[in-house]
Amino acid sequence: MTPEGHGQLAGLGAAVLFGCSAPLISTLTGAGSALSIAAVLYGGASLALVPVALAQPRPRGRHRADTETPVRRADWPALMALTVLGGVIGPVALVLGLARLPAASSSLLLNLEAVFTLAIAVLVGREHLGRRALLAAVLTIAGAVVLSEGSLSGASWQGAGLIALATLAWGIDNNLSQRLSLRDPLQIASIKAVGASLPMLGLAQLLGHRFPAPPVIAALLLIGALGYGLSIWLDLLALRALGAAREAVIFASAPFVGAFFSVLVLREAPTGPLLIAAGLMVTGIVLLLRDAHSHWHLHERLQHAHRHRHDPRRHDPCALDDPHHDHSHSAEELSGMRSDRPFWHAHEHRHEDMEHAHPHVSDAHHRHRH
Repeated sequence: MTPEGHGQLAGLGAAVLFGCSAPLISTLTGAGSALSIAAVLYGGASLALVPVALAQPRPRGRHRADTETPVRRADWPALMALTVLGGVIGPVALVLGLARLPAASSSLLLNLEAVFTLAIAVLVGREHLGRRALLAAVLTIAGAVVLSEGSLSGASWQGAGLIALATLAWGIDNNLSQRLSLRDPLQIASIKAVGASLPMLGLAQLLGHRFPAPPVIAALLLIGALGYGLSIWLDLLALRALGAAREAVIFASAPFVGAFFSVLVLREAPTGPLLIAAGLMVTGIVLLLRDAHSHWHLHERLQHAHRHRHDPRRHDPCALDDPHHDHSHSAEELSGMRSDRPFWHAHEHRHEDMEHAHPHVSDAHHRHRH
């Protein structure tokens, strides 16, 4: 399977896990305040991710076939920004906005996250969406709007502004996360989860918010581990392989997944909007998965570090080499690597100028003019 295919599966997995978590959380909202529940959910994500990240084998030398490029000092400003925006400002603005809006208005406005993510990715991040991908985005977002059955009746400008602020924070978070996705996704997800949970726990304690009972906390920790922790990690893998715009289209299907989960598991009655949304979103996702964008393009000179694939048999007609990473290696970089099969490793490397044509998406190596 191609890296793009792996990214699509990771994005769908993230949407499924996050989508299924929403209806489960909705059955527990009366057990505590929104802020305390959000803090516990991110705490569950931290408990799931941090031990796994710490248990990863440490490289004995400078390079290992299974190493990811760790977070570097230069990455911390962006990492802190996305943690504050997506893990603190977004949830707090959401909590304050929900208190001022009817549920229908909130559901409708929350669809702005996909819009902001797409707009920032295309207008600022130089990502490209062709006609088919744009149609897929319109259909998927339209399905989310239909599913929300929302209207802005009864909405206050303060509440709407706060929800818009939350979705804008998450849209920026998604694009910053995409820029950092070449680093170790598990490490980034762990830092984000801890950086989000601790401030919210402290704020909930400071404001005297009510926390759920221990059995409910245990359930929320499990939901947070899967619906937030594992979902964040998979979402970072999707962002790495697909770019923020295409990831946003796939992740926008999460509300439909949640509604479908409610019908199958929580035995809620199916509705007309659910069936309409299903048709729109499934059509949009299928269009996106079948989208093939190919043209002659120039890769400008670039130097960076990330996990990439090499095939020592690149002169064999049957080899599946990645032409973007056909660079020379030192003996140390190849130490312990197989010489008879493809392998993955991470190190600082340089891309020279190259022109060619092949199907591609807006990953880190394909942000160019169209």
